[in-house]
Amino acid sequence: MPFTSYRNQFPFKVNRIYLNHAVVSPLSTDVREKMDWFINNRSFGEIDFFEDINDIHEQTRVALAGLINGKKENVAITSNASEGLNHLARGLKWKKGDQIILSNIESPANVYPLMNLKELGVELVFIKSKKGCINVDDVEKAITPRTRMLAISFVEFLSGFRNDMLALGALCKKDNIIYCVDASQGLGAIPLDVREWNIDFLTCSGHKWLMGPMGVGFMYLKSELLEKINPVFAGYRSVKSSVEDLKYKLDFLSGARKFEYASQNYLGICGLSASLETLSKVGIPAIEQHLLILGKQLVERLPDFDLIFTGSPDPYYWSGIYSFKSPDAEELLIYLKSSNVICSVISGHLRFSPHFYNNRDDIIETIELIAQWYRKHN
Repeated sequence: MPFTSYRNQFPFKVNRIYLNHAVVSPLSTDVREKMDWFINNRSFGEIDFFEDINDIHEQTRVALAGLINGKKENVAITSNASEGLNHLARGLKWKKGDQIILSNIESPANVYPLMNLKELGVELVFIKSKKGCINVDDVEKAITPRTRMLAISFVEFLSGFRNDMLALGALCKKDNIIYCVDASQGLGAIPLDVREWNIDFLTCSGHKWLMGPMGVGFMYLKSELLEKINPVFAGYRSVKSSVEDLKYKLDFLSGARKFEYASQNYLGICGLSASLETLSKVGIPAIEQHLLILGKQLVERLPDFDLIFTGSPDPYYWSGIYSFKSPDAEELLIYLKSSNVICSVISGHLRFSPHFYNNRDDIIETIELIAQWYRKHN
């Protein structure tokens, strides 16, 4: 396997098979060492080592921009995807009757920040998915003269369906609609290009496929959108004046840095910087192909045990998430966990989400365990 050498960075694999990256990723030894460096400096070292921290902060911004083919000036580091979406939701000027299109299988984390705009007269329009998939034509049919935004996930958290980002971006551009994307369930596993796909706004948590710590993420805003959003929060880091300047001039920084208003989760940023370095070495296109191979094993074998694949039959729309509907999902989850295979159950679906360091043997062992359970109960 091409990623065998990286498996040593995840010591827990000795007695567990972890297939739950759609929830949270384990921390690699590289990530832990970078976070240890930060903690040791705060505890025993210089303590006030802001110059080093700021360097890592900017390096992380550059790495994130490169990952999505954006400009660093358009990237702001946040706590998570929800924070980014709230910046967008509350920073825009809305009119009563404005509409936002979403799918009916969106993660609640993507719905509530927009639902909170109801008091401003903003309406949410939900399009119906079909067997866990979203049809671009259905999105187009939902567009009206009042449509202001399309808010959608790069990859749907339940079904693992990879949305047609290029087609949706072209649709939004044609109708002058803000294209808002949550990349949390795809970025780090699948290539993403904000420029080619005409994405106006992107938000992402760092603890899933980016394999960083919890409590750190980022958002991207196209330059044209940046000019239209007013920061909801202000602080000493979001303005041009220095900390020592007591003239108190509220003059926001240019670019996305105006949304970084105060001290951030520098411990988390250190960890994320290390995970981004590893993902860069491995290569996202290589990770994508590897995950498609692992997923193919699951999609081909698990229907033999009455697990129905929820997702497109076309691998073009696959991602790193593979979900299977089963009335026995909860029992299977318990059985697999007792056998040291970690996955999850969402709405009656057994969901597997491997990453690049998982291999074919991990998948084969998981399938064999499911087969054992099936034979005992049928």
